[in-house]
Amino acid sequence: MTTHLPYQQHPPAPAYPTAPPWAAPAQAAPEEAPPPAYGSVTPWGAPLSEYGQLLVPYPEEMINAARPRPPAWWPVVIWTFFFGILGIVSAARRANQARRVRNSPAPYWIAWGLTMAVTAGLSVGAIAVALPAYLTYRESAVTKQVQDNIQTDGRLQESAGVTAATATCDPLGPRDSGGTRLYDCVLALEDGRTGSLKVSADSDGNWTAVRN
Repeated sequence: MTTHLPYQQHPPAPAYPTAPPWAAPAQAAPEEAPPPAYGSVTPWGAPLSEYGQLLVPYPEEMINAARPRPPAWWPVVIWTFFFGILGIVSAARRANQARRVRNSPAPYWIAWGLTMAVTAGLSVGAIAVALPAYLTYRESAVTKQVQDNIQTDGRLQESAGVTAATATCDPLGPRDSGGTRLYDCVLALEDGRTGSLKVSADSDGNWTAVRN
């Protein structure tokens, strides 16, 4: 009968040395100093580190991103168009509001100036067209009044003893400094005859016969 000896625990074998016997013994690494409480400090003369930027095409535009929206400029155009120079009140008020929120006041003054220029140009054009049209209408009315007066005021009957059934007058030249104008009139008399008469009349249609 074979009896096994009880298991005996042997101490572990020492680690195999990796350094030759003549090598200097390894020194322990010096302990690192703890970082300062206020964080790392860039050494004097070192270039400044670049900080991260927003991932947008133009980061400088983000400086004004938090500004409030400025007031609209189009009411300045409406006020100036209908009230003329009084639109400067709206332009000044809105420019001040824009300046308070750090926006440019220039758009409101530009809108006021351009609207004033356009309105002035339209006014001059309207006057240039309307004035000749009014003068033509006025002279046509005066000519008709001269014709009616020749037929109805009785002066032709008193001076020549005839009565005009119709009178057709054409103005001759402009009015003189006294406001009178010459007219060449063709008369159709009540007795069937025709005749011509040259008269001078004022702007109210009061006429006076002029000898040729």
